[in-house]
Amino acid sequence: MLGKLIKHEFKASAHSVLNIYLAAAITIVIMLLSYAVKIRWISALSTVALLIISVLAVVITIIAVIAGFYKTLYGSQGYLSFTLPVKSGQLLGAKALVSFIWILLSYIICIGIFVGVYFYVSAKVGENTVENIKMLLQVFGGVSTKAIGQMIIFFVVSIIMQIAVLIAEIYFSITLANTRAFQKIGAVSAIFIFFGVFVLMQIVTAVLTTYVPVTLYYDPLAAGGGLALSFSQSMIQNPTGVNLGLTGLVFEIIAAAALFFTTGWLMKNKINVK
Repeated sequence: MLGKLIKHEFKASAHSVLNIYLAAAITIVIMLLSYAVKIRWISALSTVALLIISVLAVVITIIAVIAGFYKTLYGSQGYLSFTLPVKSGQLLGAKALVSFIWILLSYIICIGIFVGVYFYVSAKVGENTVENIKMLLQVFGGVSTKAIGQMIIFFVVSIIMQIAVLIAEIYFSITLANTRAFQKIGAVSAIFIFFGVFVLMQIVTAVLTTYVPVTLYYDPLAAGGGLALSFSQSMIQNPTGVNLGLTGLVFEIIAAAALFFTTGWLMKNKINVK
């Protein structure tokens, strides 16, 4: 049943986000054609438009996630959703997974477009892209290939967790706003709850990072010259400048799990279905 829920979520949400990706694809084609026929003003306009569309892709995807979650659970389709022969946890899981995939896709497209535009503009102004890449790699000149690979993995996991936390905060805020205690206030309560949770998490992260400084730092003496774990290392103490905080990442994992669990519990026990 979970598979059917996920399939349905993809179909229901696709029309909300695919149009912006279609617009990006059309803009890319226009930009490439203008580059081929050497029409500068069209090339410049399409480049700017593409950058704007890439940012809008992320924004529109997040808005679609918010609107879809509210509409199908607490809006006009809420009663139908909660009468399905599935557990509230399955409903939440299907929506969270699909939302995660859409937001991750929007991130990838946005980053890809910015990188592509950078190379495109560099070629237009006559910069040597290969030399620019070499200069970038010189920043990691003293760092081993193993450490660079570990850093890439760390950053990928960090982005994944940031998306998961964002979805968890959105779902929790909307769900709590639809309990009896907040329902009288209206939809605006979800906004206040979201920012309240967001600020609280930032404060807790800052405190934990300060007093529980668990980090990964580059240790050339470690096996293969990779990253090593430290419980006291800071950016100032680390001369290589390669210092990745684990405390915040671990807290994000715990916080996301707690928010999803609480949201599931509220859906099961405290929601007033319209």
